[in-house]
Amino acid sequence: MEENKDFLNECISITNTTIDKVFKIDSNDEQEKQILGAYLFGMFNGLGHEKNSTPVEIQGAMIQVANEKLKYSLESAVQFRQFFINSTDKGFHPTMFAIIHRGLEGYFMYKNGETEKLSRDFCDIIEVVKAATER
Repeated sequence: MEENKDFLNECISITNTTIDKVFKIDSNDEQEKQILGAYLFGMFNGLGHEKNSTPVEIQGAMIQVANEKLKYSLESAVQFRQFFINSTDKGFHPTMFAIIHRGLEGYFMYKNGETEKLSRDFCDIIEVVKAATER
């Protein structure tokens, strides 16, 4: 049980650090929040793999972060988490699949203190997605 709490605390720390110091997002822009959520889900999976966390622990952390930090209702946070789980199948949503995997790589940038590289990676994703949706 203590490991579960430690994992959750680390996920919250990753979220706070990235939102406050690394990623620049418009919290009123739903698309940016969804991209952030997918990227964080990837980061949580990287941490979870390293800590041998269960899928339930990773999913629980995603729900809590989506609810408390991204300001989604609890019901929306649960749906958001399920969307990300479904998006781990490339055929379900190729864009979200790619963002989740970039977040997985982003976890290792975060862990290695490569915040500038991490910020660029995230900003590049935002730019590409926005450019694609403006067409």
